[in-house]
Amino acid sequence: MKIVKDLFLAISFLTILPFAPFGQPDEIIQNKEDLAENFANSMIYFPFVGLLIGAVLVLFNHLIDYLSFSSLLNNALILLIWVCLSGGLHLDGFTDMVDGFAGGNNKDDILRIMKDSAIGAKGAIALFFILLLKFVLLGEIGLSIKLITLLFIPALSRWSMIAAAFFGKPAYSENSMGQQFMKYLGKKELILSTIIIIIPGIILFKFLFLALLGITIGVIWLLLKYCQGKIGGITGDILGALNEIVELCCLLVLCLF
Repeated sequence: MKIVKDLFLAISFLTILPFAPFGQPDEIIQNKEDLAENFANSMIYFPFVGLLIGAVLVLFNHLIDYLSFSSLLNNALILLIWVCLSGGLHLDGFTDMVDGFAGGNNKDDILRIMKDSAIGAKGAIALFFILLLKFVLLGEIGLSIKLITLLFIPALSRWSMIAAAFFGKPAYSENSMGQQFMKYLGKKELILSTIIIIIPGIILFKFLFLALLGITIGVIWLLLKYCQGKIGGITGDILGALNEIVELCCLLVLCLF
């Protein structure tokens, strides 16, 4: 029962799909610390949720193949569904991170700007370009690997958030929710989520999976290093931004190969 509840919690957090985990959160989780522990446990299934998102993208791609749309329109619609399935959650974190690091002069300024829900000019520009690049890269990926790309990349990018949360430090010194999530995230969640990602990765991409995993680990390391130097750790917005950056970098790697 706990496995199903954790899975549904992960789905309800990462997607717009109606999978409330056995009732409303305030009915099953009595306080902030319980929520943090349950959420940390559910992170095992983040790659599985990514595979679920990928499966929807593959099915949608098969659907629009029957319509006489141009390849440009097909890719635009796929990208639209890709964004909508997560409710723009990670793109919001990406724009907040860009605004924070671009506009803040010190740690306090950066964190204050990142907390602001309004999007700034630099965040808006970054949002435009990351979506444009994803759209172009989708068109450049060979048809022979397009379907497995749509299926797997959302899973790998969501695994990257688990790895970053495990190896990173929380930027906020107070008892924030993000700090609580990272407190309860343990080796079990990292190992099991890694197994979930390795098995389909090898089956789908064979040796090319090593390149995808390598670039993902590299992006994680660079972002953690940068954030540690700037603000002393990471936040939930940075984890969301990481998801978007990993997806972009993996699409680029697949275009190169």
